[in-house]
Amino acid sequence: MHVAGLETDVWEIDVAAVQGHAACSWEIERPDALGVVGTLPGTGGGPTLVLNGHVDVVPPGAEELWTRPPFGAVLEGGRLYGRGALDMKGPLMAGLHAMAAVRATGIELPGTVMLHSVVAEEDGGMGTLATILRGHLGDAAIVMEPTELAVVPVQAGCLNFRVTVPGAAAHGAVREEGVSAFEKMFGVYHALRELETRRNTVTAGDPLFARYRVPFPISIGTMHGGDWASSVPDHVTMEGRMGVRPDEALEDARTELERAVAAAAAADPFLARHPPVVTWWGGRFLPARTPVEAPVVAALTAAVGMVTGRPERLEAVPFGADAGLLERVGGMHAVLFGAGDIRHAHRPDEFVDVQELVTMARVLAATIVGFCSR
Repeated sequence: MHVAGLETDVWEIDVAAVQGHAACSWEIERPDALGVVGTLPGTGGGPTLVLNGHVDVVPPGAEELWTRPPFGAVLEGGRLYGRGALDMKGPLMAGLHAMAAVRATGIELPGTVMLHSVVAEEDGGMGTLATILRGHLGDAAIVMEPTELAVVPVQAGCLNFRVTVPGAAAHGAVREEGVSAFEKMFGVYHALRELETRRNTVTAGDPLFARYRVPFPISIGTMHGGDWASSVPDHVTMEGRMGVRPDEALEDARTELERAVAAAAAADPFLARHPPVVTWWGGRFLPARTPVEAPVVAALTAAVGMVTGRPERLEAVPFGADAGLLERVGGMHAVLFGAGDIRHAHRPDEFVDVQELVTMARVLAATIVGFCSR
């Protein structure tokens, strides 16, 4: 950021203090963390625009599934390959270069631009929350997540949950004398699928989510239970992710899932006496909705049209990101915009198209000028 000529604020985050905030969530224990913000100050009187991006990445997984080194930053065929290339170190650098380009022109803008370079986004957004609490606020924010260069004023939220289903242990040779938690789990699982269908039927017709058949999925990511192959399992645990609608309170979503599990248990004589336990754990993402007529949406769509020559493309995304914190805690209008497709993130051979990053940087530079000149 110094090379780009930005004023910088680098500080040791008080992890314990941030974790005490009601909006904080995390899955990874961190004894320490850094906050970093770069600022291009304006002459005064204009609005402040935040560019927000995260430096943390998800693990590479089984490295033998990669055809290129996951942390090799391989440039090949116009693409940059590697964990974090897309999500989201590439887009973060596009934002930094956009600010550097604006500074290099010598344009004096009334408004100020800030770059939030944050940690801990992947497991709940503690870095962005710490930056908000530090006082680095603006009138609007652009979260530089991969959106295929679509302007995204609406973001779903999500919650992590755990459902533990009980059984009654017995020797596998006399399995009929026990109660298999594995078999009981299926009724609960089907109840969650039915809940997913009901929750997504309610939102049918929202034009910004038109490309997604299930914009608010309930997905089971892990399942484990039992203690011995020749024993009837007396416990099975499912862990998953629940999509949250843009205008929905997290507590309302939690209540819906808990009621669905309770209803499934009530319909089963054993589970009615030994109900499953629902636990909410780990990262969570607040949903966000910015009005399409907001100034940041207008500035960004105008810049996309000017740089690309294409008509505006407004969409919503079903994944969680830091826009919810910026809007609901930071009080800013928040929009997602970035190069690349989220479908190539969190998987082997993650990549981003370099030319898309260049286009993104150009769009962000034009947006900065348009928004901060008001």
